[in-house]
Amino acid sequence: MFEYLPMHVAPWGVEIVIYFFLIGTASMVFAVAAGHATFGHVAEPLKNFEVTGAIIALVLLAAVVPLLILDISQPWRFLNPILYFRWTSPLSWGSLFLPLFGLAILGFLYGIYTKHPLIQRYSAILGTLLALSMPLYTGLDLMVNHARELWANPTIPMLFVVLSITSGAGLVALVQLVLGRLTQPMARQIRFMLAFSTGVTFWLFLGLVMTMVYGTEEVQGAFAAINSDFALEFYGIAFVIGTLVPMVIVFGPMLHKVMDFGRKPIAVTIAGLCGALGAYVLRDVLIHAGQLAQLYY
Repeated sequence: MFEYLPMHVAPWGVEIVIYFFLIGTASMVFAVAAGHATFGHVAEPLKNFEVTGAIIALVLLAAVVPLLILDISQPWRFLNPILYFRWTSPLSWGSLFLPLFGLAILGFLYGIYTKHPLIQRYSAILGTLLALSMPLYTGLDLMVNHARELWANPTIPMLFVVLSITSGAGLVALVQLVLGRLTQPMARQIRFMLAFSTGVTFWLFLGLVMTMVYGTEEVQGAFAAINSDFALEFYGIAFVIGTLVPMVIVFGPMLHKVMDFGRKPIAVTIAGLCGALGAYVLRDVLIHAGQLAQLYY
């Protein structure tokens, strides 16, 4: 797709897609791990995921830093958003929140291992707030690009947050299932997370399509590119597999007893994994298709 571009065009590639996906997933994995320390008894089923979830979030966070440096191509530019901080720049805020999020995770683990509930609780609350900012700032990074009108949509940050909830819940369910710790109460809480995130994604997806159908010429050009080059990914994987299938699984038990299999831990895990796949693919399509209408400037 980007083989014959002029030299001054530097499109965002797969590194940014993976970064957006992993940082969003890491943030929501930590939010689940810190759920009991943050919300107390109501999140009791999540307590056995505290240490595991914090470690996973820390590993994912460490994995995304090389992706950012690789995308920039000149490593010394990595600190520029902080050294030349601009309060109106989502990139500057994201570069600031990223290390703070890592410190909050370390503080949470320190509070657990030293059995210091005050440190654990404050780190959990601060880390959860920073975790919510991670997918939010990645969506804002796209939204502020007014030259690329597909991205200049105020629903993109919200979409990235709910996609992160889906992928985070899917990873939590998978890890707990593999470790044999996905209890029925925990599966129930993950199922409600998925019900919220996939339900909101469904309506945001439809809103995004309507925006492209009735948008400007450039937005309609991006929509044409999606329909011609990314139709399978956009409609088949992101919408059907990544949104509709999880919705059927998680909402089914609420609608009819025939769908009670959706309450089982394995079914919740399948719903989460399908949603995580859709969350990655939808980001990939939006990032690549959003650049096609503005390759030459």
